[in-house]
Amino acid sequence: MDSHRGAVSGPKKGASPPVPVQQDFLFVDSSKSAKSSRQGRRNARSFVMQKARRERPWSTSKHATKQRKSSESTSPATVGTPDLSHTPITSTPSPPIVTTGAEYFPYTLVDSFPVIKQEICSDCQIFLCRPGQSLCPRCCLLQPTAPADDVDNRLFDPFGTTSIEMNNTVSELLDHFVSEMAPGIIAVDIRHKSDLMKSDWFGTAMGNPGFMHSLLCTAALHLYMFGRGSIETILYHRAQAITAINLAISDPNPSIGISDANIGAVFNLLCVEESLLSPYLRQQRSDDDAPNQRAIHLEGLRKMVQLRGGLMAMDSNRILQAFILWHSTAHAIASFDAPYLSTVDRISTAFFPRHPIGYEPSISNQLLDCCRKAHVKDSLTNLVGSALVLIADLNAWFSDPHSPLDPLNIQNYACVLECLLLNWLRDHENLTTPFEDATCVALLIFTVRVTEALQRQSDPHSLHFVASKRLVKALSATSRYEWSICPELLLWILAIGAISAAGSQDHPWFAYQMSLACNEFGIDSAGALLAQLHCCGWVSFKLDQAVQNLWEGIINIRLEDRKFAAIRSFAYT
Repeated sequence: MDSHRGAVSGPKKGASPPVPVQQDFLFVDSSKSAKSSRQGRRNARSFVMQKARRERPWSTSKHATKQRKSSESTSPATVGTPDLSHTPITSTPSPPIVTTGAEYFPYTLVDSFPVIKQEICSDCQIFLCRPGQSLCPRCCLLQPTAPADDVDNRLFDPFGTTSIEMNNTVSELLDHFVSEMAPGIIAVDIRHKSDLMKSDWFGTAMGNPGFMHSLLCTAALHLYMFGRGSIETILYHRAQAITAINLAISDPNPSIGISDANIGAVFNLLCVEESLLSPYLRQQRSDDDAPNQRAIHLEGLRKMVQLRGGLMAMDSNRILQAFILWHSTAHAIASFDAPYLSTVDRISTAFFPRHPIGYEPSISNQLLDCCRKAHVKDSLTNLVGSALVLIADLNAWFSDPHSPLDPLNIQNYACVLECLLLNWLRDHENLTTPFEDATCVALLIFTVRVTEALQRQSDPHSLHFVASKRLVKALSATSRYEWSICPELLLWILAIGAISAAGSQDHPWFAYQMSLACNEFGIDSAGALLAQLHCCGWVSFKLDQAVQNLWEGIINIRLEDRKFAAIRSFAYT
């Protein structure tokens, strides 16, 4: 560093000559050649002696008498401090002051401390140390910073009570889990009000090595998908989790093998195995010794839940119970098949619905009226009523930051409704009209769409692909005349189908049918369409913008039709 940074080059006319500023520090070259050079030692010795003569009253310097007199009229706090009024002002800013925790102390009077003899720095052998320290301030600043491992470990395990040994890698994975994965785990909890991931999920992992390793395995996988970490970290924690799970299962106490922690560890590994089956991750793996790991974990999870008395009996850990319900439901929707846990059907009305005291959902009856006019079966009409309760709860939850509703209850309620809709379709496979089939499938798609995690507009919603194709088939088997008694329901179904099919091959078909229906029923703007949809039952927070985008697509379709009609007319003339 140049000690003359900021000095003005060249004298100015009319300016008084600059007063030399006493220099309290000296920058030296710490290399071995510089330390052994004669000129370097001479400069250091000269600097130390000059500083001593200025500060020591017994100095033999010819300026000692003059400095002694001036020091008697100067306060202790200003001794050795240069007078800034004589410092030349330049346009070049000074270097920023580097502050450390050891530099800052509350203001105290200097006279209240006894004079302590200062020692020479043990490192540079030039500057004086502060009382009680072995290094001067300059060498303290040049010391390398301590590694951050201890800080991270104390953050997650301040008392050393975690179920596994903490290190830098574990701390990084836990930080990623807490900051990136846990907050958005409940899709409808847009304000992150629930603390179940920290209290129940993370709290369980702190006391169980198998669960902790499975949690770290999921965090490593999630981190790897973001381009960080390695596949080896995923496989390591997976292996450690499997070992701990087997030890728990072989424990003489049977309750340990089917505890919340052990079931949660198996569930985590099931999710990891499903992700590792993706083509990209399969190429990165080198362990082909156990290709059926997913089937093994799935069967183990089924048996463990059965031994616990079913999913409803696992109420000691609400978030674990919910995860298994959500996972089973998502697989059922993706394949349009029964959930892999038969106990899901037993939940039925146990989760229907959980409302705080004093809360009353505000629902619209227009969809119910449409079902009655079309003579829809009572069992399906009842499910429409359940969907209207969900719509009312979501609108209250999304619009009110102080809503008393529980986001986990809302998410569970939606999953149970989806399972019941799938069950209704299976039970009435050959007994439904295309009208009823389209209504039930649209309700299923709608329930998934309004309770799934927020995604970018360009992202396709893969859970809707199979359901969208079935909805196209059901609508294609109906005529426009059948919908004349309830056109509002047709608009509602087409809007849901078009929004949820975005990014798929079925979207153009839905958009075109929506354009025809709006034209027939006199819908001439996005606002008019939204007004009609709101009357039937709509979740504005999740769907209004999607309708605006859909209407822009309808306008483009109509412009293309007019352009094609004009070209065809010109060709005939």
